[in-house]
Amino acid sequence: MAALITLDTQKQQNGVSEAFNIQELFNARVGDEQVPLVVKFLERGKAQQFEDGLVPFMSGFVGNLDDAGKVTAETGEPVSYTGTRSDIVGLGMVKMNLPGTMFPQEGYFYGFLGLETPDHSKRVSTFSVWFHVYNGNPDMFVNKEPFRSELQKELDRVEVLIEQTEGTIKEKLIEWEKLINDLITDKNIDLGLLESRMATVEGNLTILEDKIKADGLLTQADLNVALADVLKSVNEAVKEVTGGLTYLSNDMMTDVNGGYTDLQKLKEFKNSIDTDTNLTRIAFATDTHHEAESNWRPHMTSGLRHVLNPMYVQDVVDAVIFNGDNINNGGGGDKATANYLVQSFSTTVRTLIESDTPVLINKGNHDNNYKDATVFDDARSLPSQILSNAELAHYFGYDIKDDRIIRDGNSAYCYIELPNNVRMYVLDSYDTPETLDKDGYLDFNARQNSIYGQKQLQWLANTLDASKTTVLFAHNPVEQVFGTGNASNEVNHDVLHELLNAFVSGGNGTINGVTGITVKYTFDKAGTIAGVFTGHLHKSSMMVDHTINYVQTTCQAVYVDADHQEERNNKFGTWQEDAFDVIEIDPVKKHVKLKRYGYGEDREYDY
Repeated sequence: MAALITLDTQKQQNGVSEAFNIQELFNARVGDEQVPLVVKFLERGKAQQFEDGLVPFMSGFVGNLDDAGKVTAETGEPVSYTGTRSDIVGLGMVKMNLPGTMFPQEGYFYGFLGLETPDHSKRVSTFSVWFHVYNGNPDMFVNKEPFRSELQKELDRVEVLIEQTEGTIKEKLIEWEKLINDLITDKNIDLGLLESRMATVEGNLTILEDKIKADGLLTQADLNVALADVLKSVNEAVKEVTGGLTYLSNDMMTDVNGGYTDLQKLKEFKNSIDTDTNLTRIAFATDTHHEAESNWRPHMTSGLRHVLNPMYVQDVVDAVIFNGDNINNGGGGDKATANYLVQSFSTTVRTLIESDTPVLINKGNHDNNYKDATVFDDARSLPSQILSNAELAHYFGYDIKDDRIIRDGNSAYCYIELPNNVRMYVLDSYDTPETLDKDGYLDFNARQNSIYGQKQLQWLANTLDASKTTVLFAHNPVEQVFGTGNASNEVNHDVLHELLNAFVSGGNGTINGVTGITVKYTFDKAGTIAGVFTGHLHKSSMMVDHTINYVQTTCQAVYVDADHQEERNNKFGTWQEDAFDVIEIDPVKKHVKLKRYGYGEDREYDY
């Protein structure tokens, strides 16, 4: 999927002097033409407005790193590019089509990326960035660079074919069509640089058409048929790669994997959301279980399609949260697949952001790729087999600076202030230590163990504010309330349960957990919790414990508990294959309404 780099201008101005390493998101190759660099510029967490005619620019050196880890005039060649207003996509994003002259030799680019006026009279941001520039003219048939997809390599191959004038051009076009169709069948495709590659190929087809007209290699009729077939394959490849993830004008959309969206139903649902300013609204989706390919639950391949639906209402809610189990890979599957799925999910969410509404992604027990004890006799995992906490923090955006989101460093757990004095918490119920046993395996399995660490629980105790209406989200339900399974696997849930009870009661004290941890709290008065919202169990239910409403919402994936599986499967291919809630909170009347889109019913309660 095309990488989106997000930078906040204020962060650099606050004295961050280190260069940003963007190699995981962007790389280049010597002489590459029209290389798209997609960057979202924020200012204090909000989308950059590009006032005063600001445009993107990049300048620096390409060459070898010196002893200080930089490329200077002594070790590299100077390069620069100043964009135009046409590079501005909107919502703070720019797409710079960098020319081949930006990458004159192998090595590293080290320099500045930012915004300035075309006459260079004003510069509001200057980020130091660096990334790898790989050697040019690769042997595309054996090249294994991970950032080049198989589709890109075949398109490169086609460009070579187009340049060749010997032989029958029509046969070469047919060969290209077969290559693309084979790739579609194999699903060995990603989004990287696809748009620019397609533009390049279509431009070369135009050149080819002119050559054929001049040389008489084919009749115009034959050429038109051949080009139509090829361009049809290109369009189908684009659809396969993107999944059609746009809101089209037609009322019913089906993507290539069968996922279904009824745009008219979405419009009706959005129009039904109460826009009263006294209400606080949160779009809540959980257990999307996006899967690349699943023989036993094929419906899960429509996971990215389901991301569209809660994002469609983003401009009429105050926050959007995807509450964990965002992907279905797990149980010790290939880490590369898990990595691809997580990035696909995260980048799709970010690409769909079209408002200032904060969008949060939580962790679940499927996201990190630990082995599943129900599948493997030996369910121990090595560090190399999982997506680490740091990797998920990067992919899910916990390391992106946003002043609205209060985190403990780059923690998954955080809180955010919403209108009407509502504070929204996101808790990390897979706050799993990554310590190792004597054999080098991880001590804890986050696939099987829901864990709250002492650091997170003490942070929560320190930040809970009785003057706020509090709402909390976590992937795993609180064991003491729902009895989610083996209590020994729900580590420190007892402390969280007791802490929330203490918060709504008020007072001071210390909680001693069964694992030996202690959490101190001081609440001058009783607090108010509008609800604790969780997923994981794939069912909708509600319970009241110690005056606190604990609310379960079923999964976005077309899968539920065994009692309702056949009923839910019958919804596949309809607008009810999805399921998410918009939570409407009235802090004055102390009332909550959950409006359901898709499978299930509306619910409401007083608190």
